[in-house]
Amino acid sequence: MRVAHCVGFYFPDGVGGTEVYVQDLKAALLRHDVDGYIVAATNKPFEQYAWEGAHVIRYPANWARMRDYAATATRAGLSKFQELILQNPPDIFHLHSWTSGAGLAHLTQVAQLGIPCVVTMHVPSALCLRGTMLLRGREACDGRIDDKRCAECWAGSRDLPPMLAYAVSRLPRRSWNGGWTARISSKAVTLLSARSRAVIQAQELQQMAAHCERIVAPSQWVYSALLANGVAPGRLSISRQAISQSLLEEAARAPRKESSKELTIGFVGRLEPYKGAHILLQAMARIPRDVPIRLRVAGSGTEVPYLRLLEQAAGDDKRIEFLGAISHDQLPDFLRQVDVLAVPSNYMETGPLVVLEAFAFGIPVMGADLGGVTERIRDGVDGWLLPFDDSAAWAAAMQAAALDRSHLARLAANILPSRTMADVASEMAVLYREIIDDRQSADTTDGVMQAPP
Repeated sequence: MRVAHCVGFYFPDGVGGTEVYVQDLKAALLRHDVDGYIVAATNKPFEQYAWEGAHVIRYPANWARMRDYAATATRAGLSKFQELILQNPPDIFHLHSWTSGAGLAHLTQVAQLGIPCVVTMHVPSALCLRGTMLLRGREACDGRIDDKRCAECWAGSRDLPPMLAYAVSRLPRRSWNGGWTARISSKAVTLLSARSRAVIQAQELQQMAAHCERIVAPSQWVYSALLANGVAPGRLSISRQAISQSLLEEAARAPRKESSKELTIGFVGRLEPYKGAHILLQAMARIPRDVPIRLRVAGSGTEVPYLRLLEQAAGDDKRIEFLGAISHDQLPDFLRQVDVLAVPSNYMETGPLVVLEAFAFGIPVMGADLGGVTERIRDGVDGWLLPFDDSAAWAAAMQAAALDRSHLARLAANILPSRTMADVASEMAVLYREIIDDRQSADTTDGVMQAPP
């Protein structure tokens, strides 16, 4: 069996949990006689290369919009992306992103070729205009797309006062481009069209469900949100994230650092508001300087105002260390140097993978009480679940951990064995074969029905 795994970007570019998942899944599937390749968007010219034994094809992100209508063309009217897929025909097309470079357009075009498709929802962007799944930025959302509620929530995220956000959500469902709106800013036009954007969001989610054989939810909350939007249960599967066998072996290969008097808390991830690093820095400012605690922050970001906010929050606190971005290969060494991993996400994660990676090293995790984080941490058993927007609560938990190392040891002793990518590969191999068998059965049935009497 041959599977094309499609992502928005890939190694050796800077990557996140989705790309690590795809790399590990591709490798683990080989034990089930499932081969394939990685097809990923790029802002560079087309290229092909091998990465960790996998064939990687990088296509320009605009290829889904480029078509050849020449009469002499082999497949006139197909997009360049469709041509690429037909030149490398898979049995299954598995989409792992939901971006302009690898998203609905690409899923639709592959489905048009008659190739069965699977989507794994690694991010909540298909469900949420804000991209965070936080209703009005204050609480977890159930994920049901309602044009008025979503428009009001999204408009509020654009710094519109609550009364104006409410008014925008009650405007007619239409695009406000053209006419008198041509005389106002594009930002204002976008806000006026908020309700229409929510309607389009719902339509695109339904198109996703229509064009793929199965949507894979990495967490229960994603599964429930898809059900709430009318996606048929028969089109849904749950397959939770997992770590690679190689990481487990690396965790067992060398011990972590010996405990010191100072508790070391680690953060690893993008330095963007939705990952919540600012909560940790604000918490550190609340902890007295004589408490034996350190914070190591690994990651980089692109939002200059946010990076400045982090710098200001850290101030001259020598207990805080910024390490810059680290590669996934450097993650084991980073984890060996920390006593607690902090995951203060300010959005509803579908994973995150880093929680499982920390557990593999025997490290308790402090996580935000949102989304997939709550499904992976057992509060008070192998970690802490803390309010995502309350730095005082984080400060209290961090200080208590620094002053009571015996509690930390009990949490570490309660960590259960990690789910591995071998488990995910087994689930995906079964799913792929079910899809192909169903297709073959349908084709056989159609053939019998169409045969002459």
